[in-house]
Amino acid sequence: MYAKAVAPSELRLGEIVRRFVEEDFTLVLEAFVESKSLGLCGKVDAVALTGSEAVPIEVKLETSPEKVKRFAIHHLVQVIAYAIAVEETFRKPVKRALIVSAEGGAAFEVRVGSALREHVYRLVRELWRVVEEERLPRPTTSTRKCSACFYRKFCSRL
Repeated sequence: MYAKAVAPSELRLGEIVRRFVEEDFTLVLEAFVESKSLGLCGKVDAVALTGSEAVPIEVKLETSPEKVKRFAIHHLVQVIAYAIAVEETFRKPVKRALIVSAEGGAAFEVRVGSALREHVYRLVRELWRVVEEERLPRPTTSTRKCSACFYRKFCSRL
């Protein structure tokens, strides 16, 4: 909730992005993006547009590469889904994305490769199957993940 309260401009995103993007860029804040291939749309916190690429930027409360790999894989999935949507919306290649910590402005780059893209496509296909068949998704094997889930208060499995 705190990350949503901090406007991306307040984090001086331009200075942070400059550490990763060497070309001149335009920063588009709260960009609406849509992916027809995923069947999803949303607002990415920011997109850095250069002459040759687009770089989606997601602001999270507190994160690091280690935390994302161990506990917050959903952040990685979200930023890859946004990368696909940014590519389709802005019609520029997306090879990388940035995840920025709202606390302190630390940031790290995520390579948007084919393996991560295919993983997101598989997850989205499963998501749409759940919706179309009106069935509950498979339960998570780790209840730790439940603490970050929006649906926790509605879930009958807890």
